[in-house]
Amino acid sequence: MGLKRSAERGKSGLYSRPCYGYYKDKNGMLAIDEEKAEIVRSIFEWYLEGASIIGIKRRRESRNIKTPKDKVVWSKHTIETILINMKYTGDVAIVDSGNSERSYMIGDHHTGIISKEKFEAVQLEMAARSNVEVTENGIKRKSTNYSLKK
Repeated sequence: MGLKRSAERGKSGLYSRPCYGYYKDKNGMLAIDEEKAEIVRSIFEWYLEGASIIGIKRRRESRNIKTPKDKVVWSKHTIETILINMKYTGDVAIVDSGNSERSYMIGDHHTGIISKEKFEAVQLEMAARSNVEVTENGIKRKSTNYSLKK
């Protein structure tokens, strides 16, 4: 109950939990790690240019750029997580674990690494490339393969 109230008031520590490209400054606020932020920006750019997640993974690895966990091999999940993480826009949302439909959001919580427009463009692109569709009969695979793979 206390965690829920903290989230509702915007006081939860989860809002300031750093993700790849950020660190906590001396005041405990999120600040941009410019070197890693460039990597995040390139992931978003390459995806919008038509690169697949596997293509982005290969580019990262061929340039010997370390993952957020300081490994050489990037996972598809890591790249997907970066591409869907709203925190890169400066907005933060916390989903209530007891009710996945309820979330608490703070806009412009910190400086964004990418623009909200670029984030939205990536979300639309991901939906367009997906081979999964939701129908009234449930979730099913489309009869066609991914369209813009490189």
